Amino acid sequence: MESTCNTIIRDEDSTTASENEDRISALPDHLLLKILECLYMPTAVQTGVLSTRWRHLPHQLSNLQISAQDFPGTLVDQIMTEYTDATRRFLSPPPCGCNRVIKILQLCFYLADPYLSSIAHAVGDAVKIGVPEYLEFAATGHVKCPSEAELVLFRQRFMSFFHACPGPFSLLTKLTLRSLSFEDSDIPNILNTCNQLKLLSLRSCQMGQDPVLKIDAPCSELTGLELIDFGCEQVELISAPKLLELVYDSWCGENPPVYFRYVPQLVRVCFASPALSWQTPFTLSECLSGNRNLSILHLNFRTQMIWIEPEDPRQLTPIFSKLRDVHLYNIFAECDLNWTMFILEGAPSLENFYLSRRSCELSKTEDSAEKTNVLWEPSEDSKYLNLKLLVMNGFKEEDKVMNYVRLVMVRAVVLKRIELYDEDPCKCSAINHEPPRFLVDEASKQRIREQLTHGSSSSAEIIIG
Repeated sequence: MESTCNTIIRDEDSTTASENEDRISALPDHLLLKILECLYMPTAVQTGVLSTRWRHLPHQLSNLQISAQDFPGTLVDQIMTEYTDATRRFLSPPPCGCNRVIKILQLCFYLADPYLSSIAHAVGDAVKIGVPEYLEFAATGHVKCPSEAELVLFRQRFMSFFHACPGPFSLLTKLTLRSLSFEDSDIPNILNTCNQLKLLSLRSCQMGQDPVLKIDAPCSELTGLELIDFGCEQVELISAPKLLELVYDSWCGENPPVYFRYVPQLVRVCFASPALSWQTPFTLSECLSGNRNLSILHLNFRTQMIWIEPEDPRQLTPIFSKLRDVHLYNIFAECDLNWTMFILEGAPSLENFYLSRRSCELSKTEDSAEKTNVLWEPSEDSKYLNLKLLVMNGFKEEDKVMNYVRLVMVRAVVLKRIELYDEDPCKCSAINHEPPRFLVDEASKQRIREQLTHGSSSSAEIIIG
């Protein structure tokens, strides 16, 4: 009897599932396509194979995001076999009567042979039928910590893929490369061929024989350059007339990490790196000379030595004339803060100033530079005429912090708002089982406000916690 009941229940469940599937399949194509676009590609592939109702739909998808990381398997060959089959299936010409225009095509794959040539042919055939509005390649080595020889091998495979499909590369919008060792001519060749490229991201890559990355691309459409853990002695942006944004995260060469030559439209720069023992602090005017449109500046010190050197604000004023937002991240807690005011004095249009302090070690290694305090005396009569917002993470009710905030309040004559927060939680707290920090009570908040405003004419709103 129990067996019969179980059988009945299973039959009912099966009937219900079948009915649900029928209800979904009864939906019009444009809704089914929306469902398919929300699925991982392997699931979308299976759906097209198993259901006759859905079989034609993959050929109508206009937004294709096919990533090797979505395919199951532990071996690269297994993953790339399924990935390549799926890519060919989705990019193959649609059946008769099906109209399909690929608007967005994003391919993320491993640099593994013999699959790259098949991917190149599939993409080449697809763009002959219709040019996507957005085309992105992300090619990565499949070894977690590659050796020098493997970096060279991945470069060889990518360059072979690159030369095999010049048509798609000439239409490329974004290119992400990981774990390659470049030769001198590689980046210039890529930029010359990818004449519609907007975004270039190089991650865990390095320069080979010539340790300097030079970008001289006067005809390039490049608007964004991202260098993450990029191994070279220096980066020289000789000519990138349309570049709007540079992100450089973690460098190991000499300072300054980048020299900006002709980048007239540059509006956002983000530098983030722990200082290393062989690196010496540099001045921002030395690095950014020639820029006149910079609007947003991010500097992340990763709780290690401060790698910029305070300088005469008059040297910065031409460069920072349009600077609106400055973010200084992860200043080690023992460091004085007055040195940051050389940026406030050198940026006459600055409106928003974000600053974070941290007491734990984020990126300390045996190569880390020794941390030293940074001392700088702000001008006695300087005023910050446009500063409206001051935000501090890592606020402590201690003399140097309180004095700093008071000094900013006195000099920022139109300051509207001050936001003071505790440190952001970090992994160290979880590992050491530290109890969570609690916000100070209202009485303590009021006492801090009174201390900050005592003797001040500032009307800025003060938010604590």
